Amino acid sequence: MKGAQLGAHHFHGTPVWGSAGDVHRIAVSGAGAFVSYVRPDQIAASLNFAAAVGIDNGAFSAWMRGLVINWCEFYEWLLGYYHHPKVAFFVIPDVVEGGESDNDALIRQVPRMFRDKAAPVWHLHESIDRLVELCREWPRVCFGSSGEYAVIRTERWHRRMQEAFETIYCKYTFQTRVHGLRMLDGRVMGNYPLATADSTNLACNVPKFNSKYPELTRAIREAEYSRGLSEKELKAVILKNRCAILKGAIEAVRPPSISEWSSKGLQPFQLELEIA
Repeated sequence: MKGAQLGAHHFHGTPVWGSAGDVHRIAVSGAGAFVSYVRPDQIAASLNFAAAVGIDNGAFSAWMRGLVINWCEFYEWLLGYYHHPKVAFFVIPDVVEGGESDNDALIRQVPRMFRDKAAPVWHLHESIDRLVELCREWPRVCFGSSGEYAVIRTERWHRRMQEAFETIYCKYTFQTRVHGLRMLDGRVMGNYPLATADSTNLACNVPKFNSKYPELTRAIREAEYSRGLSEKELKAVILKNRCAILKGAIEAVRPPSISEWSSKGLQPFQLELEIA
């Protein structure tokens, strides 16, 4: 498959606001940026600073907001970025809670010129047979949590993920690279052989400096107290430091290789129960 050669496993969802773009730069530098068609605000900056860029079709966000996307317009927009060497892949238009025939129809509609970087979505509520067929044809497949598996890290969700990976990597020995949509969680990425994953963890949590990880904010304030910064300057420092620290924690977790994963004795949900 053509596109950026990915050393980056972690794709941080954008936009990531703060400090006139500095927080976004910190978030994606040396990592991947995941840019949604419905929120492309920072795509130019992402192409500048990130190691690789994945483009989301925006179907999930549109579904959550009750919007309908014109997919012809999506492909017209995509054409402006598709050939950039940092664009690694894009998510083929999908229907989040649609039937398999709905999503197969959208796959058939992908213009031939876009196929090299295209990645279809297998929704966890869909059949394993459909996953197998996607892996036969496509070098990258995205996993999307949906239906009865919409909430990640439940026991049911873990069992479904286990079944999917056992099928494609143990039963069929495909070499398909799997991207986990909204799965950039150490308790997920550390337990499954995901090639890449994304989340909006940084975008959502970095700005919540008084409510999310307030102890981190306090530590930064105390460390910067002697510098005599204005409140505006201090806020910028807090946002940038929070981003760097949270990014480091997220990216410290690396996915196991397929062989490492297949040799594990315990399933992920068993590991979580033991830790808890």
